[in-house]
Amino acid sequence: MMTLYMVYRIDRDDGRAAAIREATRPAHRAYMDQFAARVRLGGPVLDAVGNACGGLMLIEAEDEASVRAMVADDPFELAGLSARIDIYPFRWQTKRPADLPPL
Repeated sequence: MMTLYMVYRIDRDDGRAAAIREATRPAHRAYMDQFAARVRLGGPVLDAVGNACGGLMLIEAEDEASVRAMVADDPFELAGLSARIDIYPFRWQTKRPADLPPL
């Protein structure tokens, strides 16, 4: 059975995150394309002025280990973009998509 996992990333804060993101974004997007059927939602988390400062994804997977492996092999992470990555099981309740199993 597939479970939804929330992946919440916070960028490093040494001033290098924007350059890392810009340099690796094409590779990140190409890498994530192979998981398009499993990533239900994804995009950057923004700071107060609208600059990316992290990311959020909802990923369907068999287990947390497979999500951790997917994230670890992401070009963003191979380049050292994140200072912190949190991964938690997620239950979609509000405006739950019809294709998810009932609660």
